[in-house]
Amino acid sequence: MTVTARVDGGLAAVRDREPDPFGVRYFPRGSTDVVEARPGNLYHYTTYLGVHEVVVERGDCAYWISDDLEIAHQQRGPARIASRYMATVLRGYMPEHKTTSMHQGTTLPYVNGCSTKQLFPPERPGDPTLQLLYMPPHTTEQAHHIHSTARVVYILRGRGVSIVGTSDHTTRHDLTPGMACILEPMCPHHFETSTEPLVCIPLHIFSSSGVNELDHPMFRGTHVVGR
Repeated sequence: MTVTARVDGGLAAVRDREPDPFGVRYFPRGSTDVVEARPGNLYHYTTYLGVHEVVVERGDCAYWISDDLEIAHQQRGPARIASRYMATVLRGYMPEHKTTSMHQGTTLPYVNGCSTKQLFPPERPGDPTLQLLYMPPHTTEQAHHIHSTARVVYILRGRGVSIVGTSDHTTRHDLTPGMACILEPMCPHHFETSTEPLVCIPLHIFSSSGVNELDHPMFRGTHVVGR
């Protein structure tokens, strides 16, 4: 399938590399690709791999990382961004522009000894979230799992292996710095590490948690008293 997208102010082919039967696509370091959400996906995204000048339309937003791999950006459209590694544009989501550093490590626990940091947490239930995920060395027991929405993952540093499939019908793919991995909704998978840790940046196209009107820090910390 080939569609078109606005890149560098013009039209460029979107090469929708076919996923394997379970729904995973890998892109080696140095790839120059534009990948659009599959037709059956519930939410729309377009990921730009490699060097692109990306046009973010009004009503959309983009997530990308700085040239030095130290800063993550969340940018509301209209905007034009210069992306060196990977940028993902989400249709119909308009958060304010934010930046955050990625060098201080993770702060929250995750499954099977892994940990994470919310680079951009969801502001309301279901909103997108960009995470920093750390897997320590010799992590071979991560539970096989699925996600209900797509995950766009950039490998920041370290090494690991992606295992995808079910039962004895699985495939293994090396994860190395600079490559990208796109996991379709319901793709059964897990990552493993050997002697090195693995640090990656997964974008959850939409999440299943977040702050709501009556359950957030300011509201929870407010206590009504009589007068």
